[in-house]
Amino acid sequence: MTEQRSARADQGAARRAGVLGGSPGRLLALAERAAGLGYWRISLPDGLLFWSDEVYRIHGLDPSTFDPNTDSALSFYHPDDQATVAEAIGRAREQGEPFEFEARLTTAAGDVRQVMARGVCERGPDGALAEVVGVFQDVTERRNLEAIQRASAERLAQIIERLPAGAVHVQGGVLSLNAEIERITGYSREELPTLDVWFRVLYGDDIGKMRRRYEQARAAGFRSVVRNVIRRKDGAERVVEFRACYEAIGELWIIHDITEHKRLEDALIEAKERAEAAARFKTEFLANMSHEIRTALTAIIGFSGLLLGEAGLSANERRWTARIDEASRALLSIVNDVLDFSKLEAGSIEIASQPFDLRGLVEETAALLAGQAAGKGVALEVDVDAAPDGLVLGDADRLRQVLLNLVSNAVKFTNRGAVTVQVWREAGGADRFGFSVSDTGIGIPAQALDVVFERFAQADGSISRRFGGTGLGLAICKRLVDAMGGAIGVESKVGIGSRFWFAIDLPPAQAQAAPVEAAAAIDLGALRILVVDDAEANRDLVSTLLRAAGVEVDLAANGVEAVEAVKATAYDLVLMDVQMPVMDGVQATRVIRSLGGAAAEAPIVALSANVLAEQVASYRRAGMDAHLGKPINPAELLATIAGLTAEPGRDRRRA
Repeated sequence: MTEQRSARADQGAARRAGVLGGSPGRLLALAERAAGLGYWRISLPDGLLFWSDEVYRIHGLDPSTFDPNTDSALSFYHPDDQATVAEAIGRAREQGEPFEFEARLTTAAGDVRQVMARGVCERGPDGALAEVVGVFQDVTERRNLEAIQRASAERLAQIIERLPAGAVHVQGGVLSLNAEIERITGYSREELPTLDVWFRVLYGDDIGKMRRRYEQARAAGFRSVVRNVIRRKDGAERVVEFRACYEAIGELWIIHDITEHKRLEDALIEAKERAEAAARFKTEFLANMSHEIRTALTAIIGFSGLLLGEAGLSANERRWTARIDEASRALLSIVNDVLDFSKLEAGSIEIASQPFDLRGLVEETAALLAGQAAGKGVALEVDVDAAPDGLVLGDADRLRQVLLNLVSNAVKFTNRGAVTVQVWREAGGADRFGFSVSDTGIGIPAQALDVVFERFAQADGSISRRFGGTGLGLAICKRLVDAMGGAIGVESKVGIGSRFWFAIDLPPAQAQAAPVEAAAAIDLGALRILVVDDAEANRDLVSTLLRAAGVEVDLAANGVEAVEAVKATAYDLVLMDVQMPVMDGVQATRVIRSLGGAAAEAPIVALSANVLAEQVASYRRAGMDAHLGKPINPAELLATIAGLTAEPGRDRRRA
């Protein structure tokens, strides 16, 4: 037996030397090591077994000390696998059947490895079975990796199944779906096994376009969230949103059915468009109503003011004219309240900061209502001892508006006793001043105190009938004080009276503001001005004011007449109404500016009942130099003309 084993060993060594000797043999050894793939051969006539070096390495054996045979080779396999291996080899040797198997192998060091073997039979020249040859490979790492991947896939499947959103795992074109996808699409998992089926059943006629979009998104790394429409199994269309990523395990899609969200989104967009349209309509309506009312008030206030300046009026005539003037100014105040509240709601009110005399402002504001209070037998008291001696910085116009509103309300709702206006310096704030307006009037019920600063809010429905008003005054006060960075509040008891207070910061100013020159003190001198307005009453009023200031006046009733007049005459300034027939003031201004020469350089002032900020801005863009609102303030009108026609400006324009 020893001699036979020695002979086989010598024969095996010789065969190995023959196969591996020289350069080709070394290359083959390197190749099988690199591939991790060994080969073996069983000679059937004598049963000799040959292993390549890689087979030895997998077994953990040294070719110089171990000579394999079929029995010893079989002993390396796990006892539970030995029968399978022996059966496969036996069928090959006896019947020439090819085979393949995987089995557990214990190496010489005791490590358990998973190996794979494949074999085929070769026949000799006489047709008889000559040998069995095959390959041998350690697949342990591959199978471990596959096991890890399977475990990962199983965990991923479990995670996907539990996701509240629809989820699809795509690997090799095969889909794994969760229950939410079944709910969204109406199809079972078995009905959506592959990408091709997915696109065919969910997109119908759009399959080509949607498949191209998918391929493009995949090539780009799924950077974007995609929305599209799928067709459910029941025929209903649903809007879905896709988010996807690509990893080593394949693609993962997260899908949300956003059909209802999209409907809400569309409804919100539609509602937003309706709201914007309503806001535009509101703005246009306010602008038109303001224009029409202000146009009428321009003549009423203007001519009543001129009448009150006449010395020959009887006592009754003067009283009646004063009534007309008061009523028209009250109507103007209502129009201003509506416009101011609209601006405040839109956030388009800007708070200025200019030096002013706080004491003088409070006293002048109270003086405006002193006559009204005296007429009711109500005392109007003012205490501004805490006001600074110097100037303060703030928005004097807005502060006056708040005070005027509060004092006016106090006088309106007080039939006996007094109205008291107080100003004090807030404790702990060097620049913060407190203001209060107290009265002994009808008071406000406790349940109404929380809403008095809301728009259209009054204590009860009879208030507006008894006392008048828009219900916007206090809402405007609240928003103005807020805009000035202050606070406002109220205390009141029915039948005893009310106290409205507010506090704002008014830091000290360094310079004295220049006083506005009174209308009567302005002499415009030898100017020639063109007044353009389609309302005869307004042309008459403005020309009367200008001629009293020494101005030569020409008149035009529309934009076409204005353009022709400017072509024919060199005017120092043009007062241009905006809304006119034939040609409006904006178009006329553009035409005048396009004429060239001195005619195109004449200052143009918009004299219009349109006073909204966006309207005024559009007039300036058209080429107008300034804007004056109607009803006309004579002092402001003459001061504006004086400023635009001062000698340096006139020389510049005529050059």
